[in-house]
Amino acid sequence: MPPLAVSYSGLLGGAERLLLEVATGLADPPLLACPPGALSRAARERGLGVFELRERSLELRHSVRDRIAAPARIAAHGAEVRSVARSVHPDALIAWGMRAGLAAAAAYPAGAGPPLLFQHHDLMPGPLIARAVRHAAARADLIVTPSDCVARELEPGATVGQRLQVVWPGVDLARFKPRTAAASLDVVLLGAIEPWKRPELALEAVALAARKLPVLHLHVVGTPIGAAGGALLERLRRRAYEPDLRGRVTFRGLAAYPEQTLAAASCLLHCADREPYGMVVAEAMASGRPVVVPDSCGPAEIAEPSFARLYRPGDPQSAARALVEVLGDPELTARMGAAARESAERRLDIRDVQARYAELVSRLTGGRPVGGRPAPPRGGQLTVLTVLHDSEAELAALMSSLEAHLPEAQLVVVDSGSSDGGPELARRWRDGAAELVELDHNAGFGRSVNAGLPLARRPITAVLNPDVALGDASLAAAAREALRAPERLLAPLVLRPDGSREDNAQREPGSPALLAHALVPGAVLPRPLDALVEPWRSARPRRVGWPVGSCIVARTATLCRLGPFDQRTFMYAEDLDLGLRAADAGIATWFWPAARVVHQGAHSSLRAFGGEPFDLLARRRRAVVLERRGPNRARVDDLLQLLTFADRLVLKRLAGRDAERERRQLAARARLARRAWRGASA
Repeated sequence: MPPLAVSYSGLLGGAERLLLEVATGLADPPLLACPPGALSRAARERGLGVFELRERSLELRHSVRDRIAAPARIAAHGAEVRSVARSVHPDALIAWGMRAGLAAAAAYPAGAGPPLLFQHHDLMPGPLIARAVRHAAARADLIVTPSDCVARELEPGATVGQRLQVVWPGVDLARFKPRTAAASLDVVLLGAIEPWKRPELALEAVALAARKLPVLHLHVVGTPIGAAGGALLERLRRRAYEPDLRGRVTFRGLAAYPEQTLAAASCLLHCADREPYGMVVAEAMASGRPVVVPDSCGPAEIAEPSFARLYRPGDPQSAARALVEVLGDPELTARMGAAARESAERRLDIRDVQARYAELVSRLTGGRPVGGRPAPPRGGQLTVLTVLHDSEAELAALMSSLEAHLPEAQLVVVDSGSSDGGPELARRWRDGAAELVELDHNAGFGRSVNAGLPLARRPITAVLNPDVALGDASLAAAAREALRAPERLLAPLVLRPDGSREDNAQREPGSPALLAHALVPGAVLPRPLDALVEPWRSARPRRVGWPVGSCIVARTATLCRLGPFDQRTFMYAEDLDLGLRAADAGIATWFWPAARVVHQGAHSSLRAFGGEPFDLLARRRRAVVLERRGPNRARVDDLLQLLTFADRLVLKRLAGRDAERERRQLAARARLARRAWRGASA
């Protein structure tokens, strides 16, 4: 399994941008667990598998309530991390940031859980928190910091070496590159508007420097994170209207493209006197811009006299003198900009940083090669077949994940009467590389798959719902496995957006194992007993009765011979029917957790039926069991289904949880059973 990277923050600051660069630079990219937000969106755009955790306050000490609630928030975050890790069984855990490190330590005591890399970005906000963070760091197998000052504060007196590593965050030199600066004197302050970043100092320094540089202008680029930042921004706006700054300060909000902001600047002014590293300083260097930074912490470590001027932390007069020196002579400004770029190329190339992290992650996973560059294209043996019905947004996510992880796979798209832009999106993929079948009506899932299967040209076909996305390249491993004898249907591990597992590999209806499942949910059983009653919880391959249709992998020839689906069926239980017919033909179904996908949910049925159609689901299951296994097995399955839903209803109510879904499932099954049994007695 790939590593699991965890971020407490869903924002897209410097630390999170570095996480994306590191993750996408590994040949075996990690899965990512984080709250919804800019980070998760950017990760999905890069093809990473994302599990969304609950969003929690980033404040630690803003109020008394924050101080009291912070430990509980961290513990709850840790419980979510543990739940996701239990589902995906990662080879390693990468805790990205202080809170994630605290959560990982809370989730796993020393000696338990997967190997842990703790990426610690921050300087300590206080002695109590420092004690907790050092305790968490003691749990880690490997600690990485972005600067010597962070390393010294985390482990005073420790020697940087085998377990404690300092890795300067790098920059994408192709993205941040020098451009000719405008003739105007534009100073940029780039970063979140937060009190500890001291943005007010920038206004005072520019007000003083403008006495000698009358055309000087300050661009404040960034937005507040918390309530304190919002109040600070209002104070900054009021200060900017005072006579010595009026017309000299522009507040530009969030920088969607910081490379463009820096390209238009004359120099970067950085004001935080306790900055752990300062990603924007590195980005300014790569953009060929001089920097003016405090003589403290991370920025001072990477600054060199050829392109940087240091000033006394917190001193606007010292900062103003540095600005005047850098910008007062255009030739000096140009020379410093060129030197900044040269230094970035020599010391801060993100490709070198990716290679360094690849080495560290490989060490953490016992020497398994991870690679510092993306792997060669994969998926050449695989056809991915999906069915659309008003699924444009879902198809876009699926295609993005295919492009990232299996770019050589063939894509077959069957449109089943859509009214949105899904078919056109499929036509545009890779300039027409996708095979598109357009049906003039909603034919249903099974019939649509049957219509698209003749276009599959690869030996293995993966039938996917359109709201399934790849988190990694593991479907290629499933394809290789499917080519091995004997002939099989494979049900990969299907994960929900929160990282929990879907019950996508089922026992045959009416089988004895389902009696145990009806009485005791697998979630309450210890390992490995949980997999005995619910095989989709297993960490190992396991033979099962039938695969759920959200993701099925098999030889293309096998699927063609089986149908694969019953042409008479419009919707639901076609996967159960396929599994039972396959078993009758001597083709077993196996749960194969080494391959995994992420399933967003039943998008089409939810829209069509306004929720889960429990009566239709019950009727279709009973019809298939009756036809394929006879009336006696159907009656046994009826009883087991009733017992299962009644048991879950009681257990949830005893636990004080909402049991409405189970109540509706039980009612639907009871109505069906009454009608079936009355008909049989008549």
